[in-house]
Amino acid sequence: MTAGPVRIQSVEFATAVVTPWTEWAFARLRAVGGAYADVEITADVGVVGLVEETVDSLKGIDIGGEADVPGLLGVDESRLQDDLKLAIAVSAVRTGVSIIQAIEDGRTMTERLGGETQESVQLYANINRGLFATPRMPADFARAAERAVDEGFHAVKCAPLDEVAPGDDSDGAVRNARLGIQRVAAVRNAVGPEVSLMVDCHGRFDVESAVKVAGELEELGVSWFEEPVRPNKHPADSERIATRVQMAVAGGEMGYGEALFMGLISRKAVEVVMPDVMFCGGAAVAARSGRGAIVNGGGVSLHSPSGPVSLLTGGHVTASIPGAMALEHAVHEADWRADLLTPSERVEDGCLHLPYSAGLGAELDWEFLRRVGRVWGGQ
Repeated sequence: MTAGPVRIQSVEFATAVVTPWTEWAFARLRAVGGAYADVEITADVGVVGLVEETVDSLKGIDIGGEADVPGLLGVDESRLQDDLKLAIAVSAVRTGVSIIQAIEDGRTMTERLGGETQESVQLYANINRGLFATPRMPADFARAAERAVDEGFHAVKCAPLDEVAPGDDSDGAVRNARLGIQRVAAVRNAVGPEVSLMVDCHGRFDVESAVKVAGELEELGVSWFEEPVRPNKHPADSERIATRVQMAVAGGEMGYGEALFMGLISRKAVEVVMPDVMFCGGAAVAARSGRGAIVNGGGVSLHSPSGPVSLLTGGHVTASIPGAMALEHAVHEADWRADLLTPSERVEDGCLHLPYSAGLGAELDWEFLRRVGRVWGGQ
């Protein structure tokens, strides 16, 4: 059975405040015929309204497949590389179309994306977001990393370089990285030599400061150097860094479109691309980009520091790509996180278990969201 075109009938929204620093946002796209898809749209203010406008523009139109969405909207894909909010709206609809067609086909999302259904995919623990409520001293990082390892994770990522500001000159950036390097050292001491250690720089360096700081991180056994500069905006600088450091340089988390990810791999601006299903054009774009990266000698690890719908969607994408690396999971933000989904999100021993039923295999618990957050829409 092959699903026919999708005609979107309505959209509903929900938000949940997770911490003073994080609010997750979701949309439920309903199709004529009854199938619906939950997608995550966590981002800055204004995205919900843009998603609603995007859905309204498509009502009554037959959408043959997710790749048709930009054309039906009359949006040039080059614009989506520079307009993050619009990229989120378009990505949400594209993923929603894929989920609805998977449901109508009676297939899992992994199968819809061209893969074979798996019981689980490997995760790595991003401890950064759970640390926002702490003083973020080295001991706080060490405790968070140790907790993640105790929970079964074999790889831990942190973003320790708070004191480095984009625009610092090279010498200043190196000086300002001192406390960040101490945080990494504390993590390494806490988790021991067998745990893979990853560092996210959030684009804070220039070429020279990145190379100098990388040398110190390498001595601590760090194996992953994420976005020392923003590769989407500064691919030449990222390429220069990648040729001079021993660690794998990863990035591209805010990128949109397969061409962008293939360009990063082909010019060796990064060794590992990190598409995010919320930004990159949706789940199918992430899957195609990941397979393309691997075919061309690179790696892929999906960016996923947000809520359970994003993680589950990324899990299906990861499962659909032979050779994909571990998927990111932001740990320790909310103890009720798993209950947002039915069946509940299942993370055990550093793995995300993928429910075996059509589409994502799980859906948002709208009644629970009404208790912990806000729900509206449906017209």
